[in-house]
Amino acid sequence: MVRSRLKLRQLRQFSTFVMRQVRFPCLKTVMKNNPTLSNALIYGGLYTLAEVSQQTIKHYSKKKTTTDLVSPTSSYDMTSVSRYAILGTGVMGPMFAKWYSWIDKAFPGNSKAIVFRKTILDQFAFTPVCVAVFFIGMAALEGYRGSGLFEELREKGAKTFAMDCCFWIPNTAVNFLFVPAWLRVTFVSVSSFFWLNILCWIKSWPRQQVHGSQGQLEPPITTSPTPVQSQSVL
Repeated sequence: MVRSRLKLRQLRQFSTFVMRQVRFPCLKTVMKNNPTLSNALIYGGLYTLAEVSQQTIKHYSKKKTTTDLVSPTSSYDMTSVSRYAILGTGVMGPMFAKWYSWIDKAFPGNSKAIVFRKTILDQFAFTPVCVAVFFIGMAALEGYRGSGLFEELREKGAKTFAMDCCFWIPNTAVNFLFVPAWLRVTFVSVSSFFWLNILCWIKSWPRQQVHGSQGQLEPPITTSPTPVQSQSVL
């Protein structure tokens, strides 16, 4: 009994020694030194999870209103999920990293006046660009070309920007006025996930813009069949 306790104590001392000698990289340091990569991974994950979340909600709603016994996991539109992953990782994440790096250098400091300027500039200068990049990027990934790249942006862009303002302006005010400093990053992360769910929901609205003599939106020309789920999204 004494011998086993001695071995356990020696093992604890050895592990403590190793932990002190080997310095694991701090997550904050890694993210600070690699802002583009870290933002790409974070936003890629958030966009992907938001689309999966929206599809899960839709499957659950349909399951309650139908007697079909098809498994929900078998009806996920993974093509749509992959589009969100590509856009979030390859475009939106790096774009956010570059923007916030520039705005922090252009407006250094944390005074109320500086924070107000950053908030106004972010909401009314950068957000419209993000909305345009989102809809145009998704249209490109869906196979649209030419004028078709801009149809959904014309139809949903203004509504999306208005909803963005309604969500983020009060959210930012609450964040700076009531949320403790140590909890603000978590608050923004959770808020971003909720907003991306709203964005995925807006994206799934049926297209109202019409083309051609038949009064229907012409689908993009693709070499592979389009899943049933993505037809409703387009």
